[in-house]
Amino acid sequence: MISLYSLLILLFIILSTTTNSIHGYETHYYEFNITREQYNADCSGYMGEKLMVNQQLPGPTISVATGDRVKVLVRNLLSSNNDTSFRQDSSVGGRSNDITIHYHGIRQYGTPEYDGVPYISQDPIGPGESFLYDFRVHDQSGTYFYHAHVSSHDESVFGPFIVYESERADPDKILLQQNGTLLQKLSAGPYEYDDERTIILSEWWHETAEEMTSYLLAPGFHGIPDAPSILLNGRTINDPTYPQGPDCRGYSVISVDPDKTYRIRVIGATAFRTLGFAIAQHDLTVIEVDGTMLQPYDVPFLEISAGQRFSILLKPKFRHHRKRQKDYSITTQRRYAEGVDPFSNGMAILRYTSSAQQLEQQDYQLVHNESQKKKEVQNSVKVYQTPRDKFTFPDIIPHWYWSNLIPVNDVSVVARQEPDRTLIFYTGNEKLEGEAERWHINDVIFEDPKETIMTTILSGKRQEPNYQQLITTSGFDPYLNTYPLKFKETVDIVIQTTHGYGDTCRSHPWHTHGHSFWEIAYGPGKYDEKKDGNLRNIPHPFLRDVTLVDPVLDPQLEKEAKPGDVIPCGWTKIRLYADNPGVWAIHCHNTMHMIMGMMTALEIAPEMLLSEKRVGTY
Repeated sequence: MISLYSLLILLFIILSTTTNSIHGYETHYYEFNITREQYNADCSGYMGEKLMVNQQLPGPTISVATGDRVKVLVRNLLSSNNDTSFRQDSSVGGRSNDITIHYHGIRQYGTPEYDGVPYISQDPIGPGESFLYDFRVHDQSGTYFYHAHVSSHDESVFGPFIVYESERADPDKILLQQNGTLLQKLSAGPYEYDDERTIILSEWWHETAEEMTSYLLAPGFHGIPDAPSILLNGRTINDPTYPQGPDCRGYSVISVDPDKTYRIRVIGATAFRTLGFAIAQHDLTVIEVDGTMLQPYDVPFLEISAGQRFSILLKPKFRHHRKRQKDYSITTQRRYAEGVDPFSNGMAILRYTSSAQQLEQQDYQLVHNESQKKKEVQNSVKVYQTPRDKFTFPDIIPHWYWSNLIPVNDVSVVARQEPDRTLIFYTGNEKLEGEAERWHINDVIFEDPKETIMTTILSGKRQEPNYQQLITTSGFDPYLNTYPLKFKETVDIVIQTTHGYGDTCRSHPWHTHGHSFWEIAYGPGKYDEKKDGNLRNIPHPFLRDVTLVDPVLDPQLEKEAKPGDVIPCGWTKIRLYADNPGVWAIHCHNTMHMIMGMMTALEIAPEMLLSEKRVGTY
């Protein structure tokens, strides 16, 4: 029997997510209420207050189709009491009780004011205020997510954002049988499958966002602490030998039918670590990354940086002529964890059971369509153990399997042609007085603007860029504090990582707002335009919006370094086609590094935003 609690949850979902259809495209309405909650996510007994959407972790799923319009009403129900302010020499994005929501990977074509970045695209939503995000999803499909963009609230304010390419891909559009299974297969790109599941990875610190942010910016900073727990669909057990609290929910259980093929969407909603992700005794067939469909490629494990998304196919497989009919461990591992134990307590269970049994046995799992809602059951039997057989992660090999992935469609001609110009982002960190630390791009620490940039553009107050002058310089406009680009300019951006003498070279996941990009080259040590300018060591570039700049040392540079030197230690080159006017953040998606200044903005054809021919309008 479905519990009263589950029925109330389903009723709330129906009431808070409504849909209208106009001219073949639908308009979807969502209401996000932001509150503070005490929540024992990892069965540790820690009950510090965290911001949440509709009292849920993860938050509710946004589910739409390509071309649909999305309206999200965000209500900040927090109090202005105990509203903490932070140091101004940072990019925190507001006070502790402020909020904005960024729709990660959604390009916001023609609607840059709804990108959700405080002081770049909008003012923060203060306590007692509300804000309506209103945008259309143009020419995109695949796996995305949303998250907070103020302070480190993205730890607990996040949820899936799924975009279906057609009705054939949307489980809500396919008729159900009485037992909850779909009457016909789902289809996306060249793939067919029976159903889908979503697994979203996140981190859980035993301190509030206010405590974390204050520590990051204050004197005495001595490194980013690892989260005590990694969550899968909002849960795990911090210490399996001693789960604490009557509200401990145990491990997530992902139930699948052994006779069916599933699309598993895996979302990296982490704020800090790159994670390995694996299922014991399973190869993972990658078919999508960051919204781009790929030719099938089998890997033993995924390497997921903050902000990245994958889809994998899980197909029926027989072992010793017998169908799988048991539980398998889903495990994670901290990657690039220099000086830290890579072990992760982030685990879940993949459970093979028939469709009929799933209705009786399925534990809570993240759902975002009607076929899965019908299967959502709050089982009184919680799972506190995972199978002993677990995947053994290999040592780190820089660049994972990225060079082996091939898009379904031909590589874009833009990725093959010559760029109009190349920008070099020389990134690193520095110590301020009192041992406070900041991160910078080309020696500029990003600080929240005094007035929201989009507001100054739309009001006509902002000075227009001098494109001709910027082409002959580094590209940075010190007056605007942005990197202006001309409309439809093809620009290569080299992201150069560095480390101080005696310090560790860190990995950095870089994310672009408003645009996806092609990663076209990477290398060790220092980028040299004469030597590396024509290097193309990624044979099949495809569109994505997050790339990890791997820490790859040049032995000669390390040998020649002296105390006080800043040493280049790895670079990645991405290509961006500037076809979306607006002001768009580009930053390290390690939230802590971003807060500490590792961010800037691309200001693309702002003069077009005041034109009657503004692109992407309704």
